[in-house]
Amino acid sequence: MLLVGLTGSIATGKSTVSSMFKELGVPAVDADQIAKDVVEPGMPAFKKILAHFGPEILQEDGQLNRERLGQIIFSDKKQRKVLNSLTHPAIHRHMVWQVIKLFCQGHKYTILDIPLLFETSNLHKYLHSTVVVSCEEETQLERLIARNHYEEDEARNRIQVQMPLSKKIELADHIIENSGDLQFTKEQVLVLHQRLCTSYKRFIFMVVLGILVLLYAVFFIRNMLTI
Repeated sequence: MLLVGLTGSIATGKSTVSSMFKELGVPAVDADQIAKDVVEPGMPAFKKILAHFGPEILQEDGQLNRERLGQIIFSDKKQRKVLNSLTHPAIHRHMVWQVIKLFCQGHKYTILDIPLLFETSNLHKYLHSTVVVSCEEETQLERLIARNHYEEDEARNRIQVQMPLSKKIELADHIIENSGDLQFTKEQVLVLHQRLCTSYKRFIFMVVLGILVLLYAVFFIRNMLTI
């Protein structure tokens, strides 16, 4: 099974593209959802976060106050690194288990939906390819303000604390442009889907060819030893 990393920047439309792949029958491992699951009350990562940041990051019902925690880490790079160190190991373990389950189900490829794929993860080293969802800067800003009801300065700050989108584009194998018409985005996803399915067939061919070459080498060596 091929592993395809999907990423982008805040409000570029990564979740939209991920949903389009799901409509094509491609499973997705959602790092955002896993990140929420591992910090539920009682989970080991939740306890570590509470011990470090204190009870002020809790809501009255005992759940994490994500807005408050977000304010802390977006204004303090060191605290952001601490939070990542407390949550990422658990997130990665859960992702690996989901990948194993999907592999056993026989899928051709799966999408690993990872917002910080290039910033904080070594997973891209093990991926068949990476995809970045891109859009124009002003479009990104407008979407973020409309979605989260931020003031413009706060929205710009949220964008700027992330790795520049241009850098992610340089690192990616494929780009999905999502600035305008969704139909155009769907067409790009479909083309990429077909390409990845072809890559899967080529991957299987290379594996089979490799096995045949290995068997031939073993047979040749055994014959040489018996001469």
